[in-house]
Amino acid sequence: MLKKRLMALFLILSVLLSLAATAYADGVDQTDLLLSESSVLMKKGEILSLTAYSGTTPASDVLWSSSNPAAVRVDAYGTVVAQNWGQAVITAKSPSGATAACTVNAAIKGIDVSQHRGSIDWAQVKNSGVEFAIIRTGYGSENWSQQTDTYFAANYSGATASGIKTGAYHYSYATSVAMAKQEAAMCLHILNGRHLDYPVVYDVEDKSQYKLSTAALGEIIQAFCSTIQAAGYKTAVYSYVNFYNAHMTSPLVSQYDTWIANTGVSRPNFSRPYTMWQYGTKTVPGVSGACDVDYSYFDYAGTSGSTPEPPKPTDRTVFKSSTTGTYTFGANRDYFYRITTADGVVPNVRSSNPQAVQVSYVKQVSDGFLFRITNLGKGGQSTITTTSRVTGASVSFNAVTAYQPPVSYVSDTPSAISLKKGQAYQFAVQVASSSSDISFCTGNNSVIQSVTYAKSGGKWLYQITASGSGTAGVYVRVGSQTPVRICTVTVQ
Repeated sequence: MLKKRLMALFLILSVLLSLAATAYADGVDQTDLLLSESSVLMKKGEILSLTAYSGTTPASDVLWSSSNPAAVRVDAYGTVVAQNWGQAVITAKSPSGATAACTVNAAIKGIDVSQHRGSIDWAQVKNSGVEFAIIRTGYGSENWSQQTDTYFAANYSGATASGIKTGAYHYSYATSVAMAKQEAAMCLHILNGRHLDYPVVYDVEDKSQYKLSTAALGEIIQAFCSTIQAAGYKTAVYSYVNFYNAHMTSPLVSQYDTWIANTGVSRPNFSRPYTMWQYGTKTVPGVSGACDVDYSYFDYAGTSGSTPEPPKPTDRTVFKSSTTGTYTFGANRDYFYRITTADGVVPNVRSSNPQAVQVSYVKQVSDGFLFRITNLGKGGQSTITTTSRVTGASVSFNAVTAYQPPVSYVSDTPSAISLKKGQAYQFAVQVASSSSDISFCTGNNSVIQSVTYAKSGGKWLYQITASGSGTAGVYVRVGSQTPVRICTVTVQ
């Protein structure tokens, strides 16, 4: 009897050890989940591939979902399509219940500037991907010659000459309807009939307006905006989240488009509709100092209308690739190409150097098939060949990748720590890299959440908060490289 009990105990221990080895094979916690991106900007119609990692290994059997499929949808393979302007959170969920999320902004990239930024090289701004600019006309109305923005005319001319769509904003000190009408008159005088693609925005946030009632502030905003509209311009209202929520609840305000300011967050903490979001300040090529950066979720300029999907070819001999020359990877990890064909079966694909570039099938589209090539970061060149399984026709192109050295770092924190739920913790990490594109993230937002990270004195300070029981990793990422885990955090 004792021998049988010992044998049973041995079998139970063997099973438990096997499960533990599976969960922590190679030091990777299989309950941890991480996405290849935590926040991305896409244009309407663009396609992106997200990869889920368990530790640093690509995860399988992941369930994908979108919080706003009308704007951004995701398929069962993590392929994200920006169908319309808007914002969505793409979530991956593993069989163990671990989740990871990526915020997708299907938006138009913009900036807002005033004389404080000095002379701007608008050609550089345009080349950096900025598509619109909201330019200050001036502030108040007491002294028009002194309170006109000294760089408005130059900024407007430079932006429009570079092909950047323009809007304007006027900073308000108004505490009465009469003052608001004077500010509108001054703003129109400065605009002097200039064409604008984006709205004339009323910037309402001054401390002189804090004690105004919501009704009074609504009347002030209506007085300015209605005067601007009467002159033929679109209008909108700008302020930061707390001021909007506390002082700008009048229906006279909500009749106009909203440009909301809320920095340091993945999405505005704002329940009402908004068409533009000032999400932070950052360095923009061509602009001196930190510049306010914005997303527009409405195409005011009407430059991005939908394009109908191409029809399927009727000629059975057609077999062509959307990429024919050499493709060189930049910071992106994935690149998509389309094969146009009348074939009804998926063509064969091959990479001549799969250690550098992998190729995989994504899905069937209206005029053929979509494929993805993935940069593995090891450097080198590969020939990507796609061959018809019906006619034998074949097309090829070359893909070139640069070597991405392993991420080297020194952290002030051990490789594993324990926190209590609700506790905050800050890491100090030195990353050995010439790249400035360094970010930090967690592997499971339901266990630990990112608060902020910033560079200080040669180190990166990364703060997290313990949000739920469990175990998750903390990761550093350089550019588009695979994130590297710097610590495992257990929350009790």
